[in-house]
Amino acid sequence: MEERRKFVRLDTTLSVFYQVLPAEQASQSVTVDISGGGICLFVREPFKPGAQLQVEIQLPGRQEPVRFRGEVVWCEQYEVIGKTRRERSIEAGLRFLDLHPRDRQAIMDHVILSLKPHQPT
Repeated sequence: MEERRKFVRLDTTLSVFYQVLPAEQASQSVTVDISGGGICLFVREPFKPGAQLQVEIQLPGRQEPVRFRGEVVWCEQYEVIGKTRRERSIEAGLRFLDLHPRDRQAIMDHVILSLKPHQPT
C-alpha cells in the first residue's frame, strides 16, 4: 500500500502534555514527529482510533504553547528485544481537530525552518 501524506513530517522531540477526553489527569511525554496535519507521540497506554486527547506542545522559540484537540488515528505498541521500554513503547498518531490557524502556521513554519539546510555564515 502506497502512503500519501498531505504534509511534510519532521522527526523531532518536543515536550508534550496530553489528557484523554473527557478530562482525565494530564500526562507528560514527547513527540516522535510533527507536521501541519498532526503529530505522533509516545503514550503510556494504548488508545483506540477515534479517542480524543487535549494536547499542549511547546515549540522552540515560541513563548505560548500550541494547544489543540486531536483524534487518535492509529496506535501501535513496540517491543524492544533485549530491553524494557515501559513508558515509551507505545506510539500514537493524532490528527488535529481543533487547531487555531495561527498555531497551524507556527507548526508549519517550525517544520519548514527545521528542514531547511543551514547556510554557513
